[in-house]
Amino acid sequence: MDMSTLTEEDYYWRRLSDDLSLKDVMPATYLDLHYQCYEAWHANPLAAAIIEMTLSFVLGRGVIVEASNKKVQRLLRSFWDDPANRMDERVYTLCQELALYGEIFVRFFVNAYDGSVKIRMIDPSLIDVIETDPEDVETPLRFHRRPVGQVADTATILSDPQLLAEPLNMDGVWFTAGSEVMQFAINKVSNAKRGRSDLATLLPWLRRYKDWLTDRVRINKYKAAFLWDVQLTGADKKTIDRKRMEYSYPPEPGSVLLHNEAEKWTAVQPAINANDASEDGRALKLMIAVGAGLPEHYLSDSSQGNRATAAEMGLPALLRFQRRQNVMKTILRTILDRVIMEAQRAGTLGRSLDTSYQVDFPEIDVTDHQIIASATQSLVTALTQAKAQGWICDETAMRLLFQTLGVEVDVCVERHEPRF
Repeated sequence: MDMSTLTEEDYYWRRLSDDLSLKDVMPATYLDLHYQCYEAWHANPLAAAIIEMTLSFVLGRGVIVEASNKKVQRLLRSFWDDPANRMDERVYTLCQELALYGEIFVRFFVNAYDGSVKIRMIDPSLIDVIETDPEDVETPLRFHRRPVGQVADTATILSDPQLLAEPLNMDGVWFTAGSEVMQFAINKVSNAKRGRSDLATLLPWLRRYKDWLTDRVRINKYKAAFLWDVQLTGADKKTIDRKRMEYSYPPEPGSVLLHNEAEKWTAVQPAINANDASEDGRALKLMIAVGAGLPEHYLSDSSQGNRATAAEMGLPALLRFQRRQNVMKTILRTILDRVIMEAQRAGTLGRSLDTSYQVDFPEIDVTDHQIIASATQSLVTALTQAKAQGWICDETAMRLLFQTLGVEVDVCVERHEPRF
């Protein structure tokens, strides 16, 4: 395929092979995509805001882990608060890099004596090969990390001179999936091995919007620029040269110009006919908002619509963040299950104990409590009037009230009456 004929968007999603069963991009393209997403997150305010917004909605003020058994709770708290893990901070890193790279690789370090677990993250850009079950692409077998950190420091070489004679390992390292490293990926189809960044489809539009804003700044800067045109009546070359030397420095702002009728001073501005281009910028930002699954007002554009419209537009975004919470809950439960398993294997935690626990995320409330309260008050008033007219009984009124609120309540139990 001729890459010169492809557009900027096509470049990231067209394979160079004819194997239609493979849905991952080529490794070189994948690395370039990682680099551009990382660069956009560093240099583009919109890209940084999209990632930061995901963290704020998904994690909020943090995650709470509570176990039913006290011993299990102490074990999980010990892992969570371990200075080597710092899970209160690491959960944000996990969520951030998952959104930024589309996948994370978590490496486990287990103490064989007490079963304590420490985790570290591997840069997804360093994982160049993922081997999966030939019959099941969703089951990884091992991950290959390209060689890193092959040069020993001076102190290590002086303490062991044999290192000078040993060749550097350029083969990289293989990690066993599950026991050593676990992969968590988002934004991928079932027959793909690699995840996709939340910013991947936005990159061309983030770049265009940034370029558009830069051009507008330049235009406005040049529109404010001017120069002085001095016209000398009946002056010869000698007079013009003398005036050029005299006026080599332009007059300061607010100064007064005094001259006779032989000179004419005129302020000349560039004729840049740049009309209002706000709609052009809004169209670019709207493309970014659609790709990120966010309403316009989330990206600092509250000029369109009203409060009711904004509330309706925000619902899909909040549901998207709730789905990401489920992904993060799966990641944390996988890590915590490994902590419990290793403690049981080392004998520091009994196998007969209740190891159940809860991972609680901050609630993303998609309802408007003020509207619900107002509607409930109106409904109660209507049901009271209907009961007074003899149209309905107390049980029916209660069923209608709870049904409207979406709450399952046994009316007989609520009224302390026996069921028949």
